[in-house]
Amino acid sequence: MKRLVAGKQTTVFTQYRTKMKIAIVGTSGAVGQELLRVLEERNFPLNELLLFGSSRSAGSSYTFKGKSITVKELQHNDDFKGVDIAFVSAGGSTSLEYADTITKHGAIMIDNSSAFRMDDDVPLVVPEINGEDALNRPKGIIANPNCT
Repeated sequence: MKRLVAGKQTTVFTQYRTKMKIAIVGTSGAVGQELLRVLEERNFPLNELLLFGSSRSAGSSYTFKGKSITVKELQHNDDFKGVDIAFVSAGGSTSLEYADTITKHGAIMIDNSSAFRMDDDVPLVVPEINGEDALNRPKGIIANPNCT
């Protein structure tokens, strides 16, 4: 089975099937837009993409691989059931508020805010340096330094 992180083969997500269900939280922001672009450009192995945002962004649509996808409002519900990886870039307060909702069904939350960077139970991962740290994630969350 091939495993991809940032377009490179790795062992970080070995337990996942070839095609994954991916979510992006904060789709309308600069980082969310870049995530959409990079996932498409690198042909990331996904079979379903969910987009989430604020009530202001909900209902807007983005094109991914020629298909229009509508942004759903981020809510405390079961929308993340079946999601393998959720890329979250919607600010620290949103990350803190929705972490349990995002991870409760087993999704790995990759957080781009500063909310979890100092949490001992959340690995702070730079894939090229310490990618193996992503394997130990007691809270189901991986923090991203975002300070480059």
